[in-house]
Amino acid sequence: MEKLKKIKLTNQIKWGILVVVILATFAILSIGRVIDYVKAVSVNAKTDIPSKEVPEEVIEQENLVDTSKLSLEELKKLNEEEQKKAEEKKKAEEQNNNTAKKPTKPIQNKYYIKVNYGAQVVTIYTYDKDGKYTVPVKACVCSTGTATPTSGVYRMSWKATWGKLFGNVWGQYCTQIVGDILFHSVPYKQNKKDTLVSAYYDRLGTKDSMGCIRLTTIDALWIFNNCQSGTQVEFYSSANPGPLGKPTAKKVSGAPGKLKNWDPTDPDIRNPWRTYKPSQDDNKKPNNNTNSNTNTNTNTNTNTSGNNTIINNVENVPSTNTEGNNNQSNNIENNTNTENNENTNTQTNGEITKPEIPKEPEVSNT
Repeated sequence: MEKLKKIKLTNQIKWGILVVVILATFAILSIGRVIDYVKAVSVNAKTDIPSKEVPEEVIEQENLVDTSKLSLEELKKLNEEEQKKAEEKKKAEEQNNNTAKKPTKPIQNKYYIKVNYGAQVVTIYTYDKDGKYTVPVKACVCSTGTATPTSGVYRMSWKATWGKLFGNVWGQYCTQIVGDILFHSVPYKQNKKDTLVSAYYDRLGTKDSMGCIRLTTIDALWIFNNCQSGTQVEFYSSANPGPLGKPTAKKVSGAPGKLKNWDPTDPDIRNPWRTYKPSQDDNKKPNNNTNSNTNTNTNTNTNTSGNNTIINNVENVPSTNTEGNNNQSNNIENNTNTENNENTNTQTNGEITKPEIPKEPEVSNT
Protein backbone atom coordinates (compact mmCIF):
# COMPACT_ATOMS: atom_id res chain seq x y z
CA MET A 1 0.00 0.00 0.00
CA GLU A 2 2.80 2.36 0.89
CA LYS A 3 4.51 1.54 -2.40
CA LEU A 4 1.36 2.50 -4.34
CA LYS A 5 1.21 5.80 -2.48
CA LYS A 6 4.80 6.56 -3.43
CA ILE A 7 4.11 5.75 -7.09
CA LYS A 8 1.01 7.95 -7.04
CA LEU A 9 2.96 10.79 -5.43
CA THR A 10 5.72 10.45 -7.99
CA ASN A 11 3.19 10.65 -10.85
CA GLN A 12 1.61 13.72 -9.29
CA ILE A 13 5.02 15.41 -9.07
CA LYS A 14 5.75 14.59 -12.71
CA TRP A 15 2.42 16.01 -13.84
CA GLY A 16 2.97 19.09 -11.71
CA ILE A 17 6.39 19.68 -13.29
CA LEU A 18 4.90 19.23 -16.78
CA VAL A 19 2.16 21.78 -16.07
CA VAL A 20 4.72 24.27 -14.72
CA VAL A 21 6.88 23.83 -17.82
CA ILE A 22 3.89 24.38 -20.12
CA LEU A 23 2.81 27.49 -18.23
CA ALA A 24 6.36 28.87 -18.22
CA THR A 25 6.69 28.30 -21.98
CA PHE A 26 3.38 30.02 -22.63
CA ALA A 27 4.40 32.97 -20.44
CA ILE A 28 7.72 33.37 -22.28
CA LEU A 29 6.02 33.30 -25.69
CA SER A 30 3.42 35.80 -24.51
CA ILE A 31 6.09 38.16 -23.22
CA GLY A 32 7.88 37.93 -26.58
CA ARG A 33 4.69 38.81 -28.42
CA VAL A 34 4.09 41.77 -26.10
CA ILE A 35 7.64 43.04 -26.67
CA ASP A 36 7.21 42.78 -30.46
CA TYR A 37 3.90 44.60 -30.24
CA VAL A 38 5.33 47.40 -28.12
CA LYS A 39 8.22 47.83 -30.58
CA ALA A 40 5.85 47.98 -33.54
CA VAL A 41 3.62 50.50 -31.77
CA SER A 42 6.62 52.63 -30.87
CA VAL A 43 7.67 52.73 -34.55
CA ASN A 44 4.19 53.77 -35.66
CA ALA A 45 3.83 56.26 -32.81
CA LYS A 46 6.82 58.42 -33.76
CA THR A 47 4.99 61.34 -35.23
CA ASP A 48 5.09 65.11 -35.30
CA ILE A 49 1.45 65.19 -36.37
CA PRO A 50 -1.47 64.93 -33.93
CA SER A 51 -3.97 62.35 -35.13
CA LYS A 52 -6.63 65.07 -35.32
CA GLU A 53 -4.80 66.61 -38.26
CA VAL A 54 -5.43 63.57 -40.47
CA PRO A 55 -8.66 64.43 -42.34
CA GLU A 56 -9.55 61.01 -43.74
CA GLU A 57 -8.59 57.41 -43.11
CA VAL A 58 -9.36 56.47 -46.73
CA ILE A 59 -9.33 58.61 -49.87
CA GLU A 60 -10.29 57.75 -53.44
CA GLN A 61 -7.86 59.17 -55.98
CA GLU A 62 -10.52 59.37 -58.68
CA ASN A 63 -12.30 62.04 -56.60
CA LEU A 64 -9.25 64.32 -56.70
CA VAL A 65 -8.52 66.97 -59.32
CA ASP A 66 -6.87 65.47 -62.41
CA THR A 67 -3.53 67.26 -62.80
CA SER A 68 -2.53 65.65 -66.09
CA LYS A 69 -3.39 68.66 -68.26
CA LEU A 70 -2.61 71.48 -65.86
CA SER A 71 0.21 73.93 -66.48
CA LEU A 72 2.80 74.79 -63.84
CA GLU A 73 0.90 77.94 -62.87
CA GLU A 74 -2.37 76.02 -62.64
CA LEU A 75 -0.71 73.38 -60.46
CA LYS A 76 0.59 76.06 -58.08
CA LYS A 77 -2.83 77.73 -57.91
CA LEU A 78 -4.52 74.37 -57.21
CA ASN A 79 -1.97 73.62 -54.50
CA GLU A 80 -2.67 76.97 -52.82
CA GLU A 81 -6.41 76.23 -52.83
CA GLU A 82 -5.84 72.74 -51.36
CA GLN A 83 -3.55 74.13 -48.67
CA LYS A 84 -6.10 76.81 -47.78
CA LYS A 85 -8.85 74.19 -47.45
CA ALA A 86 -6.62 72.02 -45.24
CA GLU A 87 -5.89 74.98 -42.95
CA GLU A 88 -9.57 75.92 -42.74
CA LYS A 89 -10.52 72.37 -41.86
CA LYS A 90 -7.86 72.24 -39.18
CA LYS A 91 -9.12 75.47 -37.61
CA ALA A 92 -12.72 74.18 -37.68
CA GLU A 93 -11.67 70.97 -35.95
CA GLU A 94 -9.78 72.95 -33.30
CA GLN A 95 -12.82 75.11 -32.62
CA ASN A 96 -15.13 72.09 -32.40
CA ASN A 97 -12.78 70.48 -29.90
CA ASN A 98 -12.26 73.71 -27.96
CA THR A 99 -8.54 73.46 -28.57
CA ALA A 100 -8.13 76.65 -30.60
CA LYS A 101 -5.07 78.63 -29.62
CA LYS A 102 -4.24 82.29 -29.99
CA PRO A 103 -2.61 83.16 -33.33
CA THR A 104 1.12 82.76 -33.15
CA LYS A 105 3.97 83.40 -35.53
CA PRO A 106 4.17 80.56 -38.08
CA ILE A 107 6.79 77.98 -37.19
CA GLN A 108 9.18 76.82 -39.91
CA ASN A 109 8.44 73.31 -41.12
CA LYS A 110 11.03 70.84 -39.91
CA TYR A 111 11.56 69.11 -43.27
CA TYR A 112 11.85 69.94 -46.97
CA ILE A 113 11.43 67.17 -49.56
CA LYS A 114 13.12 66.98 -52.97
CA VAL A 115 11.85 64.50 -55.57
CA ASN A 116 14.51 63.72 -58.18
CA TYR A 117 12.51 62.02 -60.93
CA GLY A 118 15.62 61.64 -63.07
CA ALA A 119 17.40 59.38 -60.58
CA GLN A 120 14.17 58.10 -58.92
CA VAL A 121 15.23 59.25 -55.46
CA VAL A 122 13.44 61.23 -52.76
CA THR A 123 15.79 63.13 -50.41
CA ILE A 124 14.50 64.75 -47.23
CA TYR A 125 16.32 67.74 -45.70
CA THR A 126 16.08 69.68 -42.46
CA TYR A 127 17.24 73.23 -41.81
CA ASP A 128 20.68 74.37 -40.67
CA LYS A 129 21.52 77.08 -38.12
CA ASP A 130 20.65 79.73 -40.71
CA GLY A 131 17.21 78.25 -41.34
CA LYS A 132 18.11 76.91 -44.79
CA TYR A 133 17.28 73.34 -45.81
CA THR A 134 20.80 72.07 -46.39
CA VAL A 135 21.06 69.13 -43.98
CA PRO A 136 20.14 65.77 -45.61
CA VAL A 137 18.20 63.49 -43.26
CA LYS A 138 16.90 60.59 -45.32
CA ALA A 139 16.98 59.20 -48.86
CA CYS A 140 14.26 56.96 -50.32
CA VAL A 141 14.21 54.93 -53.52
CA CYS A 142 11.04 55.75 -55.46
CA SER A 143 9.11 55.30 -58.70
CA THR A 144 7.59 58.30 -60.45
CA GLY A 145 5.58 58.42 -63.68
CA THR A 146 4.42 60.30 -66.76
CA ALA A 147 2.15 62.73 -64.86
CA THR A 148 4.68 63.53 -62.13
CA PRO A 149 5.30 67.30 -61.99
CA THR A 150 8.55 68.18 -63.73
CA SER A 151 9.27 71.31 -61.70
CA GLY A 152 7.83 73.57 -59.03
CA VAL A 153 7.46 73.57 -55.25
CA TYR A 154 4.21 72.44 -53.59
CA ARG A 155 2.91 72.13 -50.04
CA MET A 156 1.50 68.86 -48.71
CA SER A 157 -2.08 68.98 -47.43
CA TRP A 158 -4.13 65.96 -46.32
CA LYS A 159 -3.11 62.41 -45.38
CA ALA A 160 -4.90 59.05 -45.41
CA THR A 161 -3.93 55.64 -44.05
CA TRP A 162 -5.23 53.98 -47.25
CA GLY A 163 -6.00 55.44 -50.65
CA LYS A 164 -7.91 53.82 -53.50
CA LEU A 165 -5.79 54.45 -56.60
CA PHE A 166 -6.47 54.38 -60.31
CA GLY A 167 -6.56 50.84 -61.67
CA ASN A 168 -8.55 49.44 -58.72
CA VAL A 169 -5.50 49.10 -56.48
CA TRP A 170 -4.68 50.57 -53.06
CA GLY A 171 -1.82 52.58 -51.60
CA GLN A 172 -0.82 52.66 -47.96
CA TYR A 173 0.14 55.85 -46.05
CA CYS A 174 -0.94 58.38 -48.66
CA THR A 175 0.12 62.03 -48.45
CA GLN A 176 -1.21 64.51 -51.01
CA ILE A 177 1.27 66.76 -52.81
CA VAL A 178 -1.04 68.41 -55.36
CA GLY A 179 -4.27 67.24 -57.00
CA ASP A 180 -4.12 63.49 -57.62
CA ILE A 181 -0.32 63.33 -57.11
CA LEU A 182 0.52 61.56 -53.85
CA PHE A 183 3.29 59.95 -51.87
CA HIS A 184 2.21 56.36 -51.12
CA SER A 185 3.44 52.80 -50.82
CA VAL A 186 3.79 50.36 -53.70
CA PRO A 187 0.22 49.35 -54.72
CA TYR A 188 -1.77 46.56 -53.07
CA LYS A 189 -4.58 44.56 -54.65
CA GLN A 190 -6.82 45.34 -51.65
CA ASN A 191 -6.58 47.62 -48.65
CA LYS A 192 -4.88 44.76 -46.80
CA LYS A 193 -1.20 44.55 -45.99
CA ASP A 194 -0.79 41.00 -47.29
CA THR A 195 -1.89 41.80 -50.87
CA LEU A 196 1.22 43.58 -52.18
CA VAL A 197 1.69 43.62 -55.98
CA SER A 198 5.22 42.22 -55.87
CA ALA A 199 6.02 42.94 -59.54
CA TYR A 200 5.56 46.66 -58.86
CA TYR A 201 7.77 46.40 -55.79
CA ASP A 202 10.55 44.82 -57.85
CA ARG A 203 10.50 47.86 -60.13
CA LEU A 204 11.09 50.43 -57.40
CA GLY A 205 13.83 52.76 -58.57
CA THR A 206 12.51 52.95 -62.14
CA LYS A 207 9.89 55.15 -63.78
CA ASP A 208 6.85 52.95 -63.30
CA SER A 209 3.86 54.86 -61.87
CA MET A 210 1.16 57.00 -63.43
CA GLY A 211 2.37 60.12 -61.64
CA CYS A 212 2.37 59.46 -57.92
CA ILE A 213 5.59 58.85 -56.02
CA ARG A 214 5.73 55.20 -54.95
CA LEU A 215 7.85 54.36 -51.92
CA THR A 216 8.56 51.41 -49.67
CA THR A 217 6.01 51.18 -46.87
CA ILE A 218 8.48 52.26 -44.20
CA ASP A 219 9.43 55.37 -46.21
CA ALA A 220 5.79 56.28 -46.94
CA LEU A 221 5.07 55.84 -43.23
CA TRP A 222 8.03 58.06 -42.31
CA ILE A 223 6.72 60.93 -44.43
CA PHE A 224 3.17 60.27 -43.18
CA ASN A 225 4.32 60.49 -39.55
CA ASN A 226 7.03 63.12 -39.61
CA CYS A 227 6.24 65.66 -42.33
CA GLN A 228 3.51 68.08 -41.31
CA SER A 229 0.83 69.52 -43.51
CA GLY A 230 2.44 72.42 -45.34
CA THR A 231 5.79 70.70 -45.81
CA GLN A 232 7.28 71.79 -49.13
CA VAL A 233 7.94 69.28 -51.93
CA GLU A 234 10.21 70.25 -54.82
CA PHE A 235 10.47 68.40 -58.15
CA TYR A 236 13.59 68.33 -60.33
CA SER A 237 15.59 65.97 -62.54
CA SER A 238 19.26 65.05 -62.26
CA ALA A 239 21.46 62.02 -62.87
CA ASN A 240 23.06 62.76 -59.50
CA PRO A 241 20.93 60.91 -56.89
CA GLY A 242 21.80 63.42 -54.18
CA PRO A 243 24.00 63.66 -51.08
CA LEU A 244 22.81 60.37 -49.56
CA GLY A 245 22.86 58.36 -52.79
CA LYS A 246 20.17 56.01 -54.04
CA PRO A 247 18.98 53.24 -51.69
CA THR A 248 17.93 49.84 -53.02
CA ALA A 249 14.89 47.67 -52.30
CA LYS A 250 14.55 43.89 -52.08
CA LYS A 251 13.24 41.86 -55.00
CA VAL A 252 10.23 40.07 -53.55
CA SER A 253 8.35 38.44 -56.43
CA GLY A 254 10.48 35.29 -56.18
CA ALA A 255 10.23 35.00 -52.40
CA PRO A 256 8.75 31.77 -50.97
CA GLY A 257 5.29 31.37 -49.50
CA LYS A 258 3.42 34.45 -48.37
CA LEU A 259 6.54 36.61 -48.21
CA LYS A 260 5.98 38.07 -51.68
CA ASN A 261 2.57 39.36 -50.57
CA TRP A 262 4.17 41.62 -47.95
CA ASP A 263 6.41 44.67 -48.15
CA PRO A 264 9.61 43.58 -46.33
CA THR A 265 9.86 47.02 -44.68
CA ASP A 266 6.35 47.06 -43.21
CA PRO A 267 6.75 47.25 -39.38
CA ASP A 268 3.46 45.39 -38.81
CA ILE A 269 4.03 42.57 -36.29
CA ARG A 270 2.21 40.15 -38.62
CA ASN A 271 4.75 40.70 -41.39
CA PRO A 272 6.34 37.27 -42.09
CA TRP A 273 9.58 38.97 -43.18
CA ARG A 274 10.20 39.84 -39.52
CA THR A 275 10.83 36.20 -38.62
CA TYR A 276 11.98 34.86 -41.98
CA LYS A 277 15.34 33.08 -42.01
CA PRO A 278 16.65 31.95 -45.41
CA SER A 279 17.24 28.20 -45.67
CA GLN A 280 20.41 26.64 -47.05
CA ASP A 281 18.65 26.18 -50.39
CA ASP A 282 17.84 29.89 -50.44
CA ASN A 283 21.47 30.72 -49.72
CA LYS A 284 22.58 28.72 -52.76
CA LYS A 285 20.56 30.95 -55.07
CA PRO A 286 22.41 33.87 -56.62
CA ASN A 287 21.99 37.04 -54.60
CA ASN A 288 20.62 39.83 -56.74
CA ASN A 289 20.31 42.29 -53.87
CA THR A 290 23.92 43.24 -53.29
CA ASN A 291 24.29 46.96 -52.78
CA SER A 292 26.64 48.76 -55.09
CA ASN A 293 27.76 52.36 -55.24
CA THR A 294 29.13 52.08 -58.76
CA ASN A 295 25.84 52.71 -60.55
CA THR A 296 25.83 55.55 -63.03
CA ASN A 297 22.50 56.74 -64.37
CA THR A 298 23.01 57.59 -68.03
CA ASN A 299 19.37 58.34 -68.76
CA THR A 300 18.39 61.97 -69.06
CA ASN A 301 14.96 63.44 -68.61
CA THR A 302 14.21 66.38 -70.84
CA ASN A 303 10.82 67.23 -69.36
CA THR A 304 10.43 70.87 -68.35
CA SER A 305 7.65 72.85 -66.86
CA GLY A 306 6.60 73.70 -70.36
CA ASN A 307 6.22 70.22 -71.77
CA ASN A 308 4.41 68.55 -68.90
CA THR A 309 1.35 67.95 -71.10
CA ILE A 310 0.03 64.63 -69.96
CA ILE A 311 -3.12 63.22 -71.47
CA ASN A 312 -6.33 63.35 -69.51
CA ASN A 313 -7.17 60.33 -67.38
CA VAL A 314 -3.89 58.69 -68.23
CA GLU A 315 -4.73 55.75 -66.03
CA ASN A 316 -6.82 54.43 -68.91
CA VAL A 317 -4.13 54.83 -71.58
CA PRO A 318 -2.89 51.33 -72.54
CA SER A 319 0.60 52.30 -73.63
CA THR A 320 1.80 53.92 -70.40
CA ASN A 321 2.37 52.76 -66.86
CA THR A 322 -0.35 53.73 -64.40
CA GLU A 323 -1.11 53.22 -60.73
CA GLY A 324 -3.03 50.16 -61.81
CA ASN A 325 -1.01 49.55 -65.02
CA ASN A 326 -3.99 49.51 -67.38
CA ASN A 327 -2.30 47.74 -70.31
CA GLN A 328 -4.47 46.43 -73.15
CA SER A 329 -3.90 42.95 -71.79
CA ASN A 330 -4.57 44.05 -68.17
CA ASN A 331 -1.40 42.24 -67.24
CA ILE A 332 0.36 44.01 -64.38
CA GLU A 333 3.74 42.50 -65.13
CA ASN A 334 4.13 43.44 -68.80
CA ASN A 335 4.74 47.10 -68.18
CA THR A 336 6.40 48.58 -71.26
CA ASN A 337 6.72 52.24 -70.44
CA THR A 338 9.09 53.71 -72.99
CA GLU A 339 8.89 57.45 -72.28
CA ASN A 340 12.39 59.00 -72.25
CA ASN A 341 13.74 55.44 -72.41
CA GLU A 342 13.74 55.37 -68.62
CA ASN A 343 11.97 52.09 -68.12
CA THR A 344 13.75 49.95 -70.71
CA ASN A 345 16.31 49.01 -68.08
CA THR A 346 15.48 47.87 -64.58
CA GLN A 347 17.56 49.15 -61.64
CA THR A 348 18.98 46.18 -59.77
CA ASN A 349 21.27 47.06 -56.88
CA GLY A 350 23.70 49.33 -58.58
CA GLU A 351 23.68 47.71 -62.03
CA ILE A 352 21.56 48.30 -65.10
CA THR A 353 20.26 44.91 -66.19
CA LYS A 354 17.33 43.51 -68.14
CA PRO A 355 15.84 40.79 -65.91
CA GLU A 356 12.65 38.98 -66.78
CA ILE A 357 9.77 40.42 -64.80
CA PRO A 358 8.08 37.70 -62.72
CA LYS A 359 4.42 37.11 -63.43
CA GLU A 360 1.74 38.14 -60.95
CA PRO A 361 -2.00 37.43 -60.86
CA GLU A 362 -3.98 39.82 -63.03
CA VAL A 363 -5.59 42.85 -61.43
CA SER A 364 -8.89 43.80 -62.97
CA ASN A 365 -9.40 47.48 -63.73
CA THR A 366 -12.45 49.59 -63.14
